[in-house]
This record gives sequence, structure tokens and C-alpha cells, in this order.
Amino acid sequence: MPAIELTVNIFVLTGIVIGSFVIGFLIRANQIRSFRRKIVELETEMLNNHADILELQRGKALLEQNLQASKIPVIPLNPTKEEGADKFITRK
Repeated sequence: MPAIELTVNIFVLTGIVIGSFVIGFLIRANQIRSFRRKIVELETEMLNNHADILELQRGKALLEQNLQASKIPVIPLNPTKEEGADKFITRK
């Protein structure tokens, strides 16, 4: 026989269990809402970065197209061996 008797009101116990469930549900719903907001923010940032990269690629393609279409002679900065690269003296 136990030395200490415990009396538990079933309505209080049920109220505590339901209250704990509601509080846990609200905390978890708040966390999920925060995570979803962060995901949307990161997706927007990634889309903006990709849009910037595509804009830069478009500009580069336009420059290359204009360079090929122009009749300006282009002199290479790094001459190849056939063009007289052996004329340069290299120091060791």
C-alpha cells in the first residue's frame, strides 16, 4: 500500500494535455511560418542573382556580336610563335 495517496482530477489532467498540445502546435506553426518566409526570401535572392547573370551574358553576347560585325582590325596582345614570339628575350 502506498504511503502517499495522489488524487488526480481527470478534468484538470485533460485540460493540461489539451493546453500543452495547443501551445506546442502554435510554437511549431510559428517556426514553420518563419522557415517558409526565409525560403521565399532565399528563392527571390537566387532568382535575382540568376537574372543578373543572364543580363551580363546577354551583354557579353551583344559585345561579341558587335565585335565580329565591326571591320576594325584587332591586334592580339599575346603573339603566337608564328607571329614572332621568338623575337622576345625572356629572362631566367
